[in-house]
Amino acid sequence: MTKLRKRLTYANVMSSIAVFLVLGGATAVAAKKIGSNELKSNSVTTAKLKKNAVTAAKIKKNAVTRAKLKNGAVNSSKIADGSVAGTDINAPSAPFSQIVAKVRGGSAPFIEGPYQFGNPTFTQNAGEDAQFNGALDLTFDAGCAAPRDAVALLLLDAPTPGIPSKSEDIIGLGIVEDLTGAQATHRMEFAQFPGSFSPMSLFAPSTATPHTFSVLLADLECTAGSGATVSGAGVDVIGTK
Repeated sequence: MTKLRKRLTYANVMSSIAVFLVLGGATAVAAKKIGSNELKSNSVTTAKLKKNAVTAAKIKKNAVTRAKLKNGAVNSSKIADGSVAGTDINAPSAPFSQIVAKVRGGSAPFIEGPYQFGNPTFTQNAGEDAQFNGALDLTFDAGCAAPRDAVALLLLDAPTPGIPSKSEDIIGLGIVEDLTGAQATHRMEFAQFPGSFSPMSLFAPSTATPHTFSVLLADLECTAGSGATVSGAGVDVIGTK
């Protein structure tokens, strides 16, 4: 102890403290300058990350791939309304029903004979059933006195548009009857033609098949006078797989 006390002079103690402070300061400075290159691979574990420390701004764009998503992690509440479009659905993997074609026609006088749609043809896809909903708006002229009525036929694949060559060409029948004359415009809905061999639907073909719609304005009866106008004529084709 006597020898140790002789060596513990003021100068020795102060120099030792100075060395300690210098080394300690150098370590602090070095800590502030440690970059990603100085970190050992896999040295930062989840336990070293502060809760909620990684924000959206710290995630690289396109860095999160499907492999990084937990199964079942994305549910309907995480998908924006209207963001999943028809093109995002694998149609062959699931049954569906939707309007696949819209056939429309313009305004025209109700003259007994053919009325043709502006875009009469649609293609029925292979393996797809097709159902039809059709209608037209009929407006009686003021000079067409009640009781009054009108009849129209919906045709499919008639060789001459609006002119049936056989009963199978007629798939729909529309009738409007107005007894009082209080209402000028009526909606004529097409229903299956009685006794027709062609229902308002088509079974799925093996290959894509084109079809053509047309209308025959069959009859207009007024108690006195005459005249009516067709407008809003159309057929919606509903495809189902």
